[in-house]
Amino acid sequence: MLNLRMLSLATYLPRRRVDNAAMLSSFPELGEKDLERIGVGSRHEAADDEDVPTMAVNASRAALERACVSAEALDFLILVNWSERRYVPDIAPRVQALLGARKAFAFDVGCACAGFLYALSIAHGYLQSPRFQRGLVVASDYSRRRVRAGSRASLLFGDAAAATVVASNVTAGFNLVDYELGTDGTRSELMDVDSENYLVTHVRQREVNELAVSSLVRAGKNLLARQGLTFADVDYIVPHSGTAGIQSMLAEALSLPRDKIITNLPSVGNVTAASIPTALEHFLQAGTLRTGQLVLVLAVGVGWHWVAGLIEL
Repeated sequence: MLNLRMLSLATYLPRRRVDNAAMLSSFPELGEKDLERIGVGSRHEAADDEDVPTMAVNASRAALERACVSAEALDFLILVNWSERRYVPDIAPRVQALLGARKAFAFDVGCACAGFLYALSIAHGYLQSPRFQRGLVVASDYSRRRVRAGSRASLLFGDAAAATVVASNVTAGFNLVDYELGTDGTRSELMDVDSENYLVTHVRQREVNELAVSSLVRAGKNLLARQGLTFADVDYIVPHSGTAGIQSMLAEALSLPRDKIITNLPSVGNVTAASIPTALEHFLQAGTLRTGQLVLVLAVGVGWHWVAGLIEL
């Protein structure tokens, strides 16, 4: 099979950055230790003129520029989003029009925080055909609008978009070596949104954390075993933002040094579908991730979905 190559990565973070000092007036009962447990020092909040398609377009334009690919050259566009789902129309056609990607067919996918890797797997399938040479995968979520103001969840979630230009039959960019996808529909009612479109969890957070960690470990083990590898063989593990509790429990479950599992949760919060690409771009820019390294990315999504991807930088 032809490999999927990620030619570029680009992130869009909304203009307004909200640090903990700005949030604490709404939480007089919280102290420093409470904030440490949440694990987020700042997050970005989308303004009214930074809706899902606008953030997606900003990230996509940057990704196209970095890849030296024009929007007109795209064969397909896949938009990942959970926070602004609708029956009709999809949001992806709006993004296609704003970008001027006239040749590309465009559609939305969900899968919550697991959506970006699901979309990459779909893109990989299209790229097996000689009809399709280049595509765009973009995740865009304003998750803060799906949590109640003044709730603990408002300390955790942030808004963001991230995009990657993908292609086959090229040697440039990052290689998606393999991926693992899974779903357990018996867990589909753990979370949903209420009549006011706010996210609601129907079990204790500890139970969600335990399920998330067991799912992440399972996805990673299955993928690595197929490649004849173990967790010790990868340079870094990049899990989706989740929560600080999930990050800590994952390191313990894998018996790995804590610094081998890297996340940008403290600086952007849980940015849901955009978590994986924003973290990759962040650590590439910081120099932590470098060419030649092998990176395992992991995510879970409400549904219940789990995914893993192995990327050679």
